[in-house]
Amino acid sequence: MTAVLVTGARGFLGSALVNELLESGYDVRALVRHPASSPYPKAVEIVVGDIRDPQCAREASVGCETIVHLAGQAHALDDDHVSDQDYQSVNVDGTKHLLDGAVAGGVQRFIFASSVKVFGETTTGCVDEQEPPAPQSPYARSKWMAEQLVASYAKGGSLATLSLRFPLVYGPTQTGNLYRMIAAIDQGRFPPLPCVQAVRSMLHVKNFVLAVRAVLQSTGFLKPMYVVTDAKPYSITEVYDLLRKGLGRQPPFSRVPLWALSLGGRCGDILQALLRKPVALSSATLEKLIGQAWYSPEALIRDTGYQPRYAFEATVPELIQHYRSSLS
Repeated sequence: MTAVLVTGARGFLGSALVNELLESGYDVRALVRHPASSPYPKAVEIVVGDIRDPQCAREASVGCETIVHLAGQAHALDDDHVSDQDYQSVNVDGTKHLLDGAVAGGVQRFIFASSVKVFGETTTGCVDEQEPPAPQSPYARSKWMAEQLVASYAKGGSLATLSLRFPLVYGPTQTGNLYRMIAAIDQGRFPPLPCVQAVRSMLHVKNFVLAVRAVLQSTGFLKPMYVVTDAKPYSITEVYDLLRKGLGRQPPFSRVPLWALSLGGRCGDILQALLRKPVALSSATLEKLIGQAWYSPEALIRDTGYQPRYAFEATVPELIQHYRSSLS
């Protein structure tokens, strides 16, 4: 059996991947930050530690053929609540510690979870791996710095490395923007969105697992980085309407015009400047909501055989069911 170390193993992505790898016959070692009752079968080796500790990174790597590095400082809705140093110490320095541990421990392959935000916040049309990086936030810059580190460790030849850039990952979880959107629609706090043509790529957690499995089963990495998404992007209007329908609500009688949202965003900018703290609607948050962020997974599909089987529309009932169960 192949031994795989998964960092960030208690997170949304890590939990899904650990269970899938175990069922597929891999020996799995799960690196977690805090000791607690394990959600995994006894076959999973649990290692408690922090990737910011070089010794922990080295010890966790020994005896593994592959590292799937999912741990990191997540993108905060408001970067003011997370310092640049937090992103640096976890996403960059922590990744370097793991890479050093991988080399010292004889690891053969290193897979790093990055973000499409390395491309920037929005796109013009559909972009792929050829698009130059343009990170705009401290989080995105830290991911780009980590990607460059990961690629540099492959130049020696003993360690094969790969970065995977993910968009918004969704599924049955109580964290993230999509869960908050479902709750806001259900509680009548989310106004009917205008018809927006721009689309945004997403990634179902089960497609994420399929992508990592495809990479693990490939004989080599043809690119230093791949984009991973669902097969189809959706406009925010489609997402809103599908969630509304899934919640059992009637189609909106009317929609808030785009000009009104834009005006509200500009008013929010003024209020935010006066209060010196984030507000619900600003020009920046509106751009993230209605701006285009469309990415192509075709290179990964072609080079590894990755097949995204799960589509947002088909998984809405699962999302709503999870939301309902979380209320009880």
